[in-house]
Amino acid sequence: MKFIKLISWFVLPLSLSVLANDVSDDSTAVSRSGSSVITQQQGSSLVDALKKDYNDTSQDCNGSPAFLCSGITFRGNKPGNYHVWNPSPNAIKSGGVSFSYLRKDSKYTRLAYGYDSGYIIYQIFGAPQGKRDLDYLCFFPIDADSNHRNYNGCGENIDYKGSSRSCDQQNIYTASEWKSHYYDTHGDKHHHQCSFNLRETAPSDTSRNFSEGIKSMAKISSESFGTQNELRLAVWPQNIGRELPIQAFFYTADSGYNGRNEAQSYQKDFYQTTGIAIPVIKMKLPDHSNQDAQFLFSISDQAI
Repeated sequence: MKFIKLISWFVLPLSLSVLANDVSDDSTAVSRSGSSVITQQQGSSLVDALKKDYNDTSQDCNGSPAFLCSGITFRGNKPGNYHVWNPSPNAIKSGGVSFSYLRKDSKYTRLAYGYDSGYIIYQIFGAPQGKRDLDYLCFFPIDADSNHRNYNGCGENIDYKGSSRSCDQQNIYTASEWKSHYYDTHGDKHHHQCSFNLRETAPSDTSRNFSEGIKSMAKISSESFGTQNELRLAVWPQNIGRELPIQAFFYTADSGYNGRNEAQSYQKDFYQTTGIAIPVIKMKLPDHSNQDAQFLFSISDQAI
């Protein structure tokens, strides 16, 4: 099913839309020449919005895929020789950028590669005006080694020709079917798995695809809790920071000063480059499956 951003027919729940507007107006539109700063009130509004998004387990957004209005989409990173919000050299090569999707019914205990920091992007239906709508391509219920797959990282893995193609190319549409396919190998299950198609041009129902992808995580919960999922987005142009829907920079609670310093470096670089101030928050992933992720804001974490 195709999805488009039409505010005239899609109305956000009042509480979420108000929070999104509060955060976008106050926390992201701070000019380098102005006197405004990130305040505790603005940070608290951001945390409230993230908590609400995390706890919202909607199966769809009025018929469109649930990631457009619920959950938290983020990318783990390490500081490098490029702006953290630009697609990495590997992403440019593959044509896709890897994110993770976090929600009460799709949680895990670690970031990809053991990263300690990164950034969160707004949902498309909750982003401030003037921000670019990024293109969502596919969803893997568990990390999929997408750098070694074709079709923007959504297609077949080089070691599993054919059997690792997109799920809809293999007539796999439900969580139960995905699980059966996932275990139908004596090799690397992550590389063998198929992706749920989220492209607007998908021949299948993208709302159902994403919903079944989330349900697939529960089908392999003993594995998926220990390893993050993978959400692939299309590469965007370099150096368009002002257009990107970045909601927050984050560091993980168990990373100590290392992750905090990384997140602060992203914040300072983004502010110096774009003139926009983005809050830094601390994200605590659950240690056990009966726990939930936590989001914390502190004025002392802000570096600008």
